[in-house]
Amino acid sequence: GGQFATALDPVQLYQVEQKYPEVSDGGHYQPRQCKAREKLAIIIPCRNREHHLYILLYNLLRLLIKQRLDFSIFVIDQEMPTTFNRGMLFNVGYLEALKVRDFDCFILHDVDMIPTNEQCLYRCTHNPRHFIGGLSKWQYGLPYNAYYGGVVSFTKEQYRKINGGSNLFFGWGGEDDDLMTRVQSKGYSLVRYPKMIGRYDTVSHNRDSGNGDNPQRFNLIRTSKFRQDREGLSTTKYKVTEVVKSQLFTKIKVFINMSEVLQVGFGDNDYRYSGYWRQSANHYSNLQSS
Repeated sequence: GGQFATALDPVQLYQVEQKYPEVSDGGHYQPRQCKAREKLAIIIPCRNREHHLYILLYNLLRLLIKQRLDFSIFVIDQEMPTTFNRGMLFNVGYLEALKVRDFDCFILHDVDMIPTNEQCLYRCTHNPRHFIGGLSKWQYGLPYNAYYGGVVSFTKEQYRKINGGSNLFFGWGGEDDDLMTRVQSKGYSLVRYPKMIGRYDTVSHNRDSGNGDNPQRFNLIRTSKFRQDREGLSTTKYKVTEVVKSQLFTKIKVFINMSEVLQVGFGDNDYRYSGYWRQSANHYSNLQSS
C-alpha cells in the first residue's frame, strides 16, 4: 500500500502552480486542519535543472500536503562559473533557511529524486534519516550498502552537531560518503526507509557542465573524520547574489569563491593527513592556478 504513480513527463511551472494553489509565498504551506509537529525546510540544490525541479515539485508537493506538514521549499542555485559544490549548497541552504524561520527539521533533497510511496514520511527522527531504499535507475536497489545520497533529513541540532557537510567537494561525487562518515563519527546510526517505502524514481539526465567528476573524492573521503570539526557548516563562506520568492519556492542564488573556500579547508597545516591530504591540496591549488 501507499504506492502511487509518479508523473515524470516535462511540466511547465505555471501548471505546477495551478495544481497547488494552497502553496504560496515562496513555497510555504501550513495545514489548516491541525498543527504540524515540526517546521520543515526542504533544501534543493539546483543549477540549470529547472525542468527537473518542476517535475519534482509536481510529485513531491502532493505528498507533503497529504502528510499535513508545515513546510517551506528553498532552491539553492550556484552562480557560474565555479564548479558545482552540492555539499556546500546544503550548508548554505541550512544557514539561509534559518534566517527566514526557526526550522526544526531539514530535508536535503536532490532535484531528480521522486518519491513513489505515501508512507515515506518527510520528517525528522532521533537519528539523521536516509530516505532512499532503492532507485529506479538501479532496478530499485542501491549501488552499495553505505550509499547516503539523494534525500536525507536532519534536525537542526543533528546538522549542527555533525558540522554539516564538507565544503571541499567541488565537482561530482564523494560528498555524500563524507556526510555518512560525519553522521556515524558523532555517534548516530544509519537509519533508512525499507526498500518499498524508500522507493524513488529518478529523472534521467546527462551530467551538467560545470559538474565533472571530482578526481580527489577518494582522497578526501579518507580524511573525513579528521576534517569534520575543522571545516563544514562552521566555516561556510559564500555571497548571496539574489533571492527570488515565487509561489512554490524561494530561490537563493549564491556565489562561491573557490579559492577562499579551499584556503579555509586546506589552510591549516597541522592536520595534514598522510599523502592523501597533500594530494588533494595540491590538486586544488593546481586547479586554482590553471
